[in-house]
Amino acid sequence: MLHETEVSFQRTLDKVLNANYNVEMTQIQEERPDHPIRLPFEFYDRHICPNESLCNIVPLPSIPHILANVCDTAIEEFKAKGHKFPPNIHVLDIPAIEFTDSASVGVHYLWHIGSLCIAYLSKLYFHPHTESWRSVFTFNRHFDTDTFFASKLYLTVTLDAEARAVRLHDEIKGKLSQSTLDTLNALLFNMPKMAAWHMFPMLDTFTTIFHNVPKRVSSLSWPISRTAGYRFIARTFPPPDSKILTNMLPVPSAYRKARVESGEPTSSRKRVEKYSKTITVPYTTQRKQYRPDLRTYLQHAWADAAMHDITFIVLHCGRYERIGIRHRASQTLYLSEVIDTVNIKDPHYRKIHIGLYIATLQDALERMKLKNTGDDKVDTKGKKRFSVNVDDSESSRPKKRRRASSSTPSTDIGKYLIDRKLALVSLDYGPFSSSVPSSFVRIGESCRRKHSREATDWVKDPTKQRKFSAHEYFTLTLLEPLGDGSVGVSHPAQAEVKLESGEVITETLVLKLAFNEKTQKRMRHEFDIYCRMSRAGIEGIVDVHGLFFDAESNTLGLLMADGGETLRNRDIARTGIYGEKISGTAAEKKAFEDIIRSINEADISHHDIRPENMTIRSDGKAFLIDFDSALYYSPFRSLEEQLENLDDIFHKPLL
Repeated sequence: MLHETEVSFQRTLDKVLNANYNVEMTQIQEERPDHPIRLPFEFYDRHICPNESLCNIVPLPSIPHILANVCDTAIEEFKAKGHKFPPNIHVLDIPAIEFTDSASVGVHYLWHIGSLCIAYLSKLYFHPHTESWRSVFTFNRHFDTDTFFASKLYLTVTLDAEARAVRLHDEIKGKLSQSTLDTLNALLFNMPKMAAWHMFPMLDTFTTIFHNVPKRVSSLSWPISRTAGYRFIARTFPPPDSKILTNMLPVPSAYRKARVESGEPTSSRKRVEKYSKTITVPYTTQRKQYRPDLRTYLQHAWADAAMHDITFIVLHCGRYERIGIRHRASQTLYLSEVIDTVNIKDPHYRKIHIGLYIATLQDALERMKLKNTGDDKVDTKGKKRFSVNVDDSESSRPKKRRRASSSTPSTDIGKYLIDRKLALVSLDYGPFSSSVPSSFVRIGESCRRKHSREATDWVKDPTKQRKFSAHEYFTLTLLEPLGDGSVGVSHPAQAEVKLESGEVITETLVLKLAFNEKTQKRMRHEFDIYCRMSRAGIEGIVDVHGLFFDAESNTLGLLMADGGETLRNRDIARTGIYGEKISGTAAEKKAFEDIIRSINEADISHHDIRPENMTIRSDGKAFLIDFDSALYYSPFRSLEEQLENLDDIFHKPLL
């Protein structure tokens, strides 16, 4: 006979596992914006390597039962080891709600499903011996990319930014073993996004398309750029699939063996260029309105998963849901049938998701071990190091190269870019190896102090020309991002200009990309500030080689010189922590003081002076970057206040 406390415990556990959404949830229709739903493909989606893109969608109705079994097994193993769950402090009932947009759907999920799932995941695997329900996991939300129609959530280990390590609540701090902490830190830095949720509003549009997926889709066409006249033959090897995953899925026998065990290389890359005398950019005219189709959302979700090396994908619109499992080797997405979050039984909705979180963790831990056995080494202190070896020895034409250093250019590539109207942008890192480059047409002048000039007729109307000859374009190969900023994403960009003599000039620049109306407005403002400073001859600002626009993906790009390493990254590399102040020399501080005084004399205030926006090149030259918050004739911050801000950044005494 069960003890009374055990009966109470089982009742609580049953209430946790047997919960569904409230049938009375509704969507406020009046909140829907007037503009139509846009095609979900993004700039990055078009540059996934062909052998890492989605080719097949295979229905797998058993996914909810598979995940429920994972949940049952984990709980039974937990209890078999003598562990017990402490009294549950969570709100177990799921209330009715009125959704407004995709973000509200996501918040409701976090409060009543996600928060409880991460508590159980943390308890089952990392601190079963404690009385705390506090979790070592959290969710990563990208508010700047949320729209009414779509938003994203990611499962991640909680970061302590200052310590550059996992953040622990006081209730469990000091109660975890060093090996457990090492595991969590490895997950944090090598798999910072462990699973993805794509949220949509509970509108008829989405509740309908969630039901409309063909029974099986093979040889799915992947979206690429429509630039004509320039192609790459690209080859990469996707990361390994875990045995846990392949044992869970009906994977064809040819793909059941882990790649790292089969002897295939894990980081070799190959890109061969093939190009014509003339490049034709895609039409910029408005095409017919997009009709939402779940397959296109699945393709975008797959691309997002490839970018972050994610296995489990959830598409959720409140009332309905689909769970996808990404099998890398066969380029197959195994997709559940429609899950009715209100009426699903045996298993119930919350039990499925606890199993989903457990499967996500198990898969991530094994894949991390598999990477350690291959050439893709896992770093417990920082991010995974991608290979970026570009093999262009098999290019269709011989080249004579003159290469400039990325940090202290010995050649002046900028003078060759001034009259180039088109930048052909491709990607080559991680899962990205472009088949066709994107066409970024120049819409803003080269803002270089010695060569700056006013806009010309081709800048005013970038749509008037569609064909470009060899002397009118140059190429940019983007490598792993330097980081996300308030305006966009900055990439090292290997620029290459072919001269009429056959000589090839190369240099590593930086291309900052902005993807929506808000960030593009700020980028245009930043470009204008740079042009004004350049014409004023201000030192300590990087050369800006132009503003470019890709109409096909609606992406704006600001091309500039590489200013070197930020003071923040340099300090983290030295100390391993994210401190309030950074170390530097008196000469470095004086250099930044001179830059601030110089831009102030031009009636410009930076308004965002911090270590992330201060760089030092390898030759010791200092730069201020990121002028998207800068203002003309600003009444808000005096020169003295800006210099005081500089004092607050550096340690005293200076080294």
